[in-house]
Amino acid sequence: METGWYLFWILLLVMFSLIYIATNNPLTNKSKVNTEMITFESANLALDRIEKFTTWLTGLQTAAITAMGFLIKDRCAEPNLIITGFFTILFFGGSIILSTWVLSSLPSIQQRLNSAISSTENDIYAMKIFPFIPFRLGRFAGLIHTYFLIGIIFFALFIFKRLI
Repeated sequence: METGWYLFWILLLVMFSLIYIATNNPLTNKSKVNTEMITFESANLALDRIEKFTTWLTGLQTAAITAMGFLIKDRCAEPNLIITGFFTILFFGGSIILSTWVLSSLPSIQQRLNSAISSTENDIYAMKIFPFIPFRLGRFAGLIHTYFLIGIIFFALFIFKRLI
């Protein structure tokens, strides 16, 4: 693949990510009726779990990228390895970048929780990542998981092509 194609795929991923995060899915909004009252304690617990999982996921992806470097360092640059390696790094990298946004937004979300009563306002997935940025945590979380899963597929292809 020529250098221009790498830039094309990177820009495509960035544009898709921004469009996805900035928009709401009209199919889920029409059928979603959130009548569940969420307590302050359960919202705090959910934020703690998101923090731990996102940290773990970021470490796992970073380790996978490092392993790729060790697996290819003594190998000639084969086109199949380069393409699968590029897409692995592209999707893992996208997931890691979005994860850092999520991790940095958790204190802001925690401060905005309503501790007085159980409230639908404590739905952390519907909350903005920061008060001044209109992107919702749930959109970020969905994209992080999607990019991780796509990255795992390309990582498996990379390993398979390296072994044959």
